[in-house]
Amino acid sequence: MNKVFLVARQEYVHNLKRGGFLFAAFGIPLFTILMMVVVFALTVNNETDTSRVGQIGYVDLSGVLDDAVEQPENFMRFETEAAAEGALTATDGIGAYFVVESDYLNNGRVRLVSNGDTPEVLEDDIDAFLLANLGASSGLDPEIAARIQDPVDSRLLTLDNGRIISGSGLAGVILAPLIFVMVFLLATQTTSGYLMSGVVEEKSNRIMEILITSITPFQLLAGKIIGLGLLGLTQLVIWVVMALIGLQLGRNVEFLAGVTLPADLLLIGLLYFLLGYFFFASVMGGIGAVLGSEQESRQLASLFTLVLVIPFFLIVQFFEEPDSALVTFLTLFPLTAPVTVILRMGFGVIPAWQLIASIALLLITTAFAVWASARVFRWSLLMYGKHPSIKQVFGAIFRSRGMATSATEERAA
Repeated sequence: MNKVFLVARQEYVHNLKRGGFLFAAFGIPLFTILMMVVVFALTVNNETDTSRVGQIGYVDLSGVLDDAVEQPENFMRFETEAAAEGALTATDGIGAYFVVESDYLNNGRVRLVSNGDTPEVLEDDIDAFLLANLGASSGLDPEIAARIQDPVDSRLLTLDNGRIISGSGLAGVILAPLIFVMVFLLATQTTSGYLMSGVVEEKSNRIMEILITSITPFQLLAGKIIGLGLLGLTQLVIWVVMALIGLQLGRNVEFLAGVTLPADLLLIGLLYFLLGYFFFASVMGGIGAVLGSEQESRQLASLFTLVLVIPFFLIVQFFEEPDSALVTFLTLFPLTAPVTVILRMGFGVIPAWQLIASIALLLITTAFAVWASARVFRWSLLMYGKHPSIKQVFGAIFRSRGMATSATEERAA
């Protein structure tokens, strides 16, 4: 056990200092947050800043705006549409104008004219201006007028999980599990990829021959898996902490107000990360030991990654038919279970029997993958320049004859 701990510590410390890991752990989330802030700021500024349009003219043919109650500072009145159009085409004139038609009280028709696009908030300003004057002319209470302008403060209550979602935060609620899955995939693939690359490198430069004179192959593989698993967990924790800090700082932002990371999603996500990591790390270790070439190893490993992300391509099914046979299969199938379960928990509730069965199947599959990978790892360590067949690999896994556990025992056998 002490040797396993030494290998785990070496793998953790060595890879913790790698530039690739530091960029994945800190650079990517910071870059992502920065890009989101920049894009959001530009979008919000573009849609809420009426100053870029300049002065806004209006022509009132209905008489509703005669008193000009609560007229915005950048609004100016024109007696005729021809005058407003002339000001619009002038070099230093207005940026847009709107016309309140003579039959406005019957059909509510208002025309907005501009030389280019206008921010969405301009329409809100026009609506508020019209409502204030309609309320004043009809003696309507200001509080009632305000409620008419903003009649609904919607909250969505999901009956399956009891979460309350604000209308403004609905998009954020949909994005939260997607982002969590991306973090899961990045952490899992990064650390298991390090394991595969390390095995290939140590085998190709024959360091492995030296190592197994003082440690068994199983201890070596176990130490690598545990050390890199802790590394992946470190990366996951960093991302989650940064996400929570970002959400806390963005509570006043309408888009982020509805985004949450529920405790059940975090706990289940952590469980599936550990099981998924041990499964994929074992597979990657076995692939690296058998093939001995990083290029070939990555090509084969990409097939497992492709299967892992299949739920992304079928995500519409999670909304339209969450209880369908396909979604249930993806929940139970060990290769797709981690991504599927996290996505489904973010969007709704998974039946208890499916969740228990999914965890049990993944646990059994992971245990088998670790056991099988250890046997393949031990069998293939001293094979150089050979490409064993699938039959030979399965033979190494299932043969009952005792297998050598170190270089010394291999030579003695």
